[in-house]
Amino acid sequence: MKKIFVLLLLTMLFSTASFSQNSDGKPVLKFNQKGKFRIAQFTDLHFQYKSDISDSTLALMRSVIVSEKPDLVVLTGDIVTSEHTQKAWNSLCQTFIDAKVPWTIVLGNHDIEEKMTGKEIMEMVGEKPYNLSSNGPENISGNGNYVLNILSSKSSKTETVLYFLDSRSSFPKKHEFEGYDWIRSDQVEWYRNQSKIFTGSNGGKPMNALAFFHIPLPEYKEVLGKATTIGSQKENISCSSVNSGLFAAMLDTKDVMGMFVGHDHNNNYIGCLHHICLAFGNVTGRDGYGDIGKGARIIDLYEGARKFDTWILKMYECDRDKGTWTPVTGEREMYRVSYPKSFVKK
Repeated sequence: MKKIFVLLLLTMLFSTASFSQNSDGKPVLKFNQKGKFRIAQFTDLHFQYKSDISDSTLALMRSVIVSEKPDLVVLTGDIVTSEHTQKAWNSLCQTFIDAKVPWTIVLGNHDIEEKMTGKEIMEMVGEKPYNLSSNGPENISGNGNYVLNILSSKSSKTETVLYFLDSRSSFPKKHEFEGYDWIRSDQVEWYRNQSKIFTGSNGGKPMNALAFFHIPLPEYKEVLGKATTIGSQKENISCSSVNSGLFAAMLDTKDVMGMFVGHDHNNNYIGCLHHICLAFGNVTGRDGYGDIGKGARIIDLYEGARKFDTWILKMYECDRDKGTWTPVTGEREMYRVSYPKSFVKK
């Protein structure tokens, strides 16, 4: 009887998201009756199949889902880095299926280094319950370039747009270019076209939007040292050496309020450049390097308003290399900002 009660309690706790479903059974994202929509960003899980350490990462995410009640979970790359790749993905996916929460992903540079291609991952994950990921157009670079709409609380009108892009991987050794690949020009053009469509449907006014991908843009370096930049920056920015113009495109279209990435485990800062926020998530995976703690970034959007609140939720003090994993018992919320208010010049 006690076990049954515990299972019922967990079911009630996990069934926190309020959403409808469309004809194919996929969740429909909507602002709630209070005009708010919450996103939990997890990044750099580096999940391993049948690993006690990785199981700790799953427990962390379950705890965040229960406490923060997100309307959408976004995983921003370097998610599964296990040789038993498909089994690892299936194990990971079950966490969100059990939680009955809408969730979606973008790929990181390590996700495609094991036994599955980017297309295979996106197609497999996209078929899972509650998942909203898509492989995206076949005629442009990468896997996982797609858009999600957040609808009004009162109608089927799109209020906010979420863009997801494949920021590609690293180059092989002895390649012409060193380091990381870049978001290609055809992806940038695809984004411009999508933005134009949404602006047209919104009476010529740019639609409020956020963007998610894995590897930071070179522009992330430009907000370092600004008085309004807040958060940890304990490693150099690992971006591509080539700037393909995505940030400039977003300046032109005037829809994206902020972009959210992962990749650098010891960075979780957020800054603002020309009215666009450049934010890191907070590394989530216990298997990943870094010593700034493990957790999530939370983002609150507001219906009908060009603004959002965001903060880091630090759940554990952790240093993989030293074997530490200690729950945060005090204040977990860190580096809270409100866009655009927090970034107005004093």
